[in-house]
Amino acid sequence: MKKKLNIFYWWFFWVLFLEYIYRIFIIKDFFNINTIIVTLFSLIFITIFSFLCGLFNEKINKLLTISVSSIITIFTLAQIVYYNFYNSIFSFYSLTTGTGQVLHFWTMIIEVIGRIWYIFSLILTIFILFLVFNKKIFSFEKNKKKINIFILSIFLISITLSIILTKTYNKKDLYSLDNLLFKTHAPMLTINKTGLLTMQSIDIYRYFFGFEEKISNNDNGTKEVVKEVEYNKLDIDFEELIKNTNDETIKSMHEYFNSVIPSEKNEYTGLFKGKNLIFITAEAFDTIAIDEKLTPTLYKMANNSFVFNNYYQPLYPVSTSDGEYMNVISLIPKEGVWSFYKTSNNYMPFGIGNMFKKVDYNTYGFHNHTYNFYHRDKSHTNIGLKYYGCGNGLEKKMNCNHWPNSDYEMIKATTSYYINEDKPFMAYYMTVSGHLNYNFSGNNMASKNKSKVQDLDYKNSIKAYYATQIELDKAMEELLNILEESGKLDDTLIVIAPDHYPYGLSTEDMNTISKIDRTDKFENYHTSLIMYNPQIEKTNVNKIISSLDILPTIYNLYGLDYDSRLFMGRDIFSDDEHIVILSDRSFITSKGTYNSVTGEFSSSSVSQEYIDNNNKIVNEKFKMSSLILEKDYYKELGL
Repeated sequence: MKKKLNIFYWWFFWVLFLEYIYRIFIIKDFFNINTIIVTLFSLIFITIFSFLCGLFNEKINKLLTISVSSIITIFTLAQIVYYNFYNSIFSFYSLTTGTGQVLHFWTMIIEVIGRIWYIFSLILTIFILFLVFNKKIFSFEKNKKKINIFILSIFLISITLSIILTKTYNKKDLYSLDNLLFKTHAPMLTINKTGLLTMQSIDIYRYFFGFEEKISNNDNGTKEVVKEVEYNKLDIDFEELIKNTNDETIKSMHEYFNSVIPSEKNEYTGLFKGKNLIFITAEAFDTIAIDEKLTPTLYKMANNSFVFNNYYQPLYPVSTSDGEYMNVISLIPKEGVWSFYKTSNNYMPFGIGNMFKKVDYNTYGFHNHTYNFYHRDKSHTNIGLKYYGCGNGLEKKMNCNHWPNSDYEMIKATTSYYINEDKPFMAYYMTVSGHLNYNFSGNNMASKNKSKVQDLDYKNSIKAYYATQIELDKAMEELLNILEESGKLDDTLIVIAPDHYPYGLSTEDMNTISKIDRTDKFENYHTSLIMYNPQIEKTNVNKIISSLDILPTIYNLYGLDYDSRLFMGRDIFSDDEHIVILSDRSFITSKGTYNSVTGEFSSSSVSQEYIDNNNKIVNEKFKMSSLILEKDYYKELGL
């Protein structure tokens, strides 16, 4: 009788197979020293699984092997699908908090699986073969002493080498193994260097036991320069705050923000002081949605007033909610939590509603979908908005029974809240008409506007996307008409920013209508920001900017008292150097793009010092954003 293999060999094959599949198809960088490091870290899991699944009798060992194999296989497949949505991984927090929301995406999940069927086929075929033939190939008997000594030896060797490597390899590197494992939460970089299983284990540990980013030092190279100019900053005595705290982390934060150079006031400061603001975060809005014939109002707004030619809207793991967070909070979302929701219990003096309330504005927030989706009923009221959605009042004024609901109907239903008031108003909208899926069978907005796109020479997915954006265009046309009829158009700034690019369309689909190559990691986020007022002469702005820059720009335009040092973005109209930060800590500057995974900068003309300095800036912005959230830092300032 042929001798069966010990279950160790299954674990050795399967763990490495899944890790290598992820590296080949997701990280797309296999022939690299990081693959060797991932293999070393994987040996720790291989030996643990081998030991646990050899402790008991044959029946229990087999059940354990199949169960654990199934769990890590499902997790890997789920992470592969998630990455194809958001270019990141889902956290254990999202798994425990937002599982019900998966129902909104199930058809899109099927479409994604259809696009990457070859990955699923490869993994599932081998796994199914294992399920069918495991008893013929592997022995599930209790491990003998010799086998356990062998497994223990490999475990000790692999964990010893991992510790030595962690403490010595590229120790001075900003994203060294030591920093990624113990000081920094950067999931995609951690996966690249240690593997998916390691990152998932770290994420679960941090979920249960908490994690605070460590601050190495506060010399960020931005010491304040005294000049005869006015700055957008508040009278915060950081020196006194440093003296009066015993919390070393808070002290380091005070030191950091005290060292940041604030933005200078400029010719645009106070341009809209005392005037109205309508800020719209538009679901899946993108440059490809702007068409002179199909969306003429959006076309007019995007090509007049301020025209931003190099605006980027990076995608972060909690998609729409993180998009809103960057737009109206100007902090980088913390991975592993729902950042906007987490602000609900924090002191938020710089929240957009709170800021305008200070200067006697009426402030409103509206969303034409379920009012407490992403817990907006808590987060949006905490930033100072009188908030209405479907379920807490808006359903009485519009039809909330569609999916998705109409942006046009929302505008018609809500302008009455503020249009006739004597005081200036600030209204924030989160739209939903542009939501995936992009088809004519399950998307009400696509079906509603089908007649306007049916003759286009495009695939149905593109036609359906255009149809959803036509609804947004109709909403903007209605908004402009209402403002004009009330005599308030000239005194209102309308800001429209996407929450994220339309990831419900495949890259191939987008490339058929996009003027830029959407396969490019960075250009995929190159999109449109609209700031429209008919009294503003067309002004082209060519700076490299992102969603983080919107809020400080608005506050400067309205002459509000704020502290630019405490935001991660910068006023677009200031002389500051801007940086676009992607979720994996890659970045874009005026000099080019830096890929954090490959460590490559697009231009050879920049120095290594320039790259290192910007890496440091990005790292500090991630850390400070996280700590502001976790430490309720604004409260510490006594504002």
